[in-house]
Amino acid sequence: MKSIQELHAVAKRPLRVMQFGEGNFLRAFVDYAIDVANEKGVFNSNVAVIVPIKGCEVRQRFDQQNNVYTVCLRGKKNGAVYEENRPITCIEKVICAFEDYKDFMELAHTEELEFVVSNTTEAGIVYDATDKFESCPPITFPGKLTKFLYERFTFFKGDATKGLIMLPVELIEKNGEALEKCVMQFIDLWQLPEEFKNWVNSHCRFVGTLVDRIVTGYPHGKGAEYEEVLGYKDELLDVAEPFGLWVIGDEAVAPKLPLSSDKLEVEFTNQLEVYKERKVRILNGAHTSMVLGAYLAGFDYVNQCMADDAIRTQLEQSVFDEIVPTVHMPREKAAGFAKEVFGRFENPFVQHALLSISLNSISKWRARVLPTFKDYVTANGKLPKWLTYSLAALLAFYRTTEPGNGCLIGHRGDNTYEIHDDADKLQVVAKAAALSTTDYAITLLGREDFWGEDLTKIEGLTDAVTATLEAIEKDGIGAYIAALGKES
Repeated sequence: MKSIQELHAVAKRPLRVMQFGEGNFLRAFVDYAIDVANEKGVFNSNVAVIVPIKGCEVRQRFDQQNNVYTVCLRGKKNGAVYEENRPITCIEKVICAFEDYKDFMELAHTEELEFVVSNTTEAGIVYDATDKFESCPPITFPGKLTKFLYERFTFFKGDATKGLIMLPVELIEKNGEALEKCVMQFIDLWQLPEEFKNWVNSHCRFVGTLVDRIVTGYPHGKGAEYEEVLGYKDELLDVAEPFGLWVIGDEAVAPKLPLSSDKLEVEFTNQLEVYKERKVRILNGAHTSMVLGAYLAGFDYVNQCMADDAIRTQLEQSVFDEIVPTVHMPREKAAGFAKEVFGRFENPFVQHALLSISLNSISKWRARVLPTFKDYVTANGKLPKWLTYSLAALLAFYRTTEPGNGCLIGHRGDNTYEIHDDADKLQVVAKAAALSTTDYAITLLGREDFWGEDLTKIEGLTDAVTATLEAIEKDGIGAYIAALGKES
């Protein structure tokens, strides 16, 4: 069998994008989007990938394949099973920031460079006052970026047209603002010239982003199956779902970055927080409000839940009747996103375990469901039946006094499961679990450190949660879910 580099090659294009990070997500998301845009003739660009950490073994894998690899999309799209195999041919070079420091700095001299994309994990955007300008390179990602920008500023003698647009995709709050703040701190720490600081302020942009695509990476254990379909060997093969959304928080960037397509949607907006709310409330909120009860009802994976009439009814009613109306954007956009979420949940190629979603459910319910819950109550003057149920299901899932190794041990029939959350929260739960159902509910709902407020003060909530817990204990949670779905 041939190797991918015998069949595909990187085309010669301007080098307009520098990418900090060589991981699965960026390769199946950003590089994929660029490759599609190149093919469509709307964005003529190659990418220089920077490996930001010490140790450059990963570059050998890219070298062996001449920087080409395949993104395989597997899932559902427009209601049907969808498969796509795309050779990615836009990575021009892979540079190790430490081992290839000179090459890294010389990249700053690239005339056509416009964009810096990064995914250095949630801990990557950090300011460390011990980082040094003299280091080759500095240790932190923002330190490396600051020195790179200074090299570019110096080489082009402060040319206003040579500023760069930073597009961090790290999963932190206000990632663009956070990165800019770190760069400014390093400029001050290192006492770099005021002219440079003004150039960064005036001619560089740090744009917040929101990204959404599940990327599972190399299909370990199934590599041979994929290669049989592809007809070639690919050690860098990268598997992801078909859905892809990149929200970029600056409308002015849109003409410069025409990456949106029917393959991956790119939205430019000056209201990034609204799109974040939509994702958190609909995608994450649906997960959090569904999985604990579904697990207790005997299900193990998300796609199993989607195939069950009762759980499916719960999701449809809770998402479209209780969650979508609270999202602060036109209903059709929120509902359209929700329909895509359902297709993602049905993905037959992804076995998303309910127990993996169950981790830290108290803080997840607080962040993902409680704001929706409160907005619904304000708008309707009553409790939302399914979001109220989801809180009771959380308490039912957590209710045990049995300790485990850094967790609590719950019981589903004859099976046990691990409950993972903050240690102090689990201590409170274990102590309260021995109380009567009413006192257990009152104790946990009243914990301001759990929810940010005392939930017993919400009219009718304590009685509703208690009644739900008692009904679950009496009839079983599966029967309760089925019965609740039939209520108007």
